[in-house]
Amino acid sequence: MSRTGLLLSVSALLLSSVASAQTTLRFSTWAGGDGLALLQQLAQEYGAQTPGVKVSVEVTPFADYARKVAVQLASGDGPDVGWLAEANVPTFLASRSLRDLAAFRTDSAFNVADFPTSALSLWTQGRALYGVPFSNSPSVLFYNRDLFRQAGVADPMTQYAKGTWTYTSFRTAAKAIRDKTGAYGARIMRLDIKAWNSGTLPVLWSNGGNAFDAKLKCALNTPASVQAFQLMHDMTFRDQSVPRPGDQTTFQGGKLGMYVDNVSFSAQLKDAPFRWGVAPMPRGSAGRVTQLGQAGYVVFAKSAHPAEAQAFLKFLASPAVMARTAKFFPPPRKSVLNSAAYLGSNPAIPAADVKTALVSQLGSARVFKTGENYLRAGDVIASGLERLYQPGANVGSVLNDICRQVDSL
Repeated sequence: MSRTGLLLSVSALLLSSVASAQTTLRFSTWAGGDGLALLQQLAQEYGAQTPGVKVSVEVTPFADYARKVAVQLASGDGPDVGWLAEANVPTFLASRSLRDLAAFRTDSAFNVADFPTSALSLWTQGRALYGVPFSNSPSVLFYNRDLFRQAGVADPMTQYAKGTWTYTSFRTAAKAIRDKTGAYGARIMRLDIKAWNSGTLPVLWSNGGNAFDAKLKCALNTPASVQAFQLMHDMTFRDQSVPRPGDQTTFQGGKLGMYVDNVSFSAQLKDAPFRWGVAPMPRGSAGRVTQLGQAGYVVFAKSAHPAEAQAFLKFLASPAVMARTAKFFPPPRKSVLNSAAYLGSNPAIPAADVKTALVSQLGSARVFKTGENYLRAGDVIASGLERLYQPGANVGSVLNDICRQVDSL
């Protein structure tokens, strides 16, 4: 073989070895819009600065996310690292699906003290740490300023400032928008009923109801819960101001007066053809209680590359990167949350509105606490709510039936 041929063969062999040595980390998320674009950019940046590591971003819609990841893990084809929502943490802990990240506690560069103890409590068992929250996001109310103006109704932020923003005025505003503009006044739940708790829980909690009691028994059929569901049912069928489950009317389409979501939803409104704003949730008979949508980064126990996955998680949860993701995901790191840069990080929402609608609501917000069988219980509840949101449904009877099924699991 000639010298040139030998050199070419050796070069090819070396290139082959480098390619085969490359680690591909699978990162799982339910992000969308600009939030997803930022995560993809971060994955590329990390790969560029970490020789031998490539990060592949995999997206699953929120409503199907936990179940799909659980199936992937059970089949041995799960991601290495990813997101996990608070409602699904007990289930994944019970199945031993998460890797202990306790090494972060003694890592001065990571600075675990920058996270409030309350923010880590859901992810902690003894000294073990099974996740790092990246979002401490209370549900907020997005509202269409143009529809409120056309309906001749004071907008939610104006009513909040006057102390009159209650669920009674929420219903009145929604009906006025429906009657005066033909658009729906509000959407409380998200499009997919499997994500029923998003939007529904603030209504329940603010009016004295709950999904589960302190012993994790079904509480959807308590008198206060029934009253809250009756309010939502009446808005749907009596007022016709709330679209029925299955209706695909979206807030970003301009035909919806109000919508409950986390502030990260603002990423989907960059091209909205109408003026919009954010406000705190209404006040009910039990106060103003919103849902704290906590989500965290986790390393899955069956990852083929646990050390690399943990290093990537550390990168994502660093102060510098969390400051970049903060405009979509309210950060639990105290150094980021309390900064002027964070309050002004979302160009679509004025800093004063972020402080009023989001930061000031953190003190009264609640994390949705669930049991180990929540994946099954959530399916039962979603199926039951499809029966509840029918014309003429007996709200109390349907909720009693749901609770009988949930408590029998």
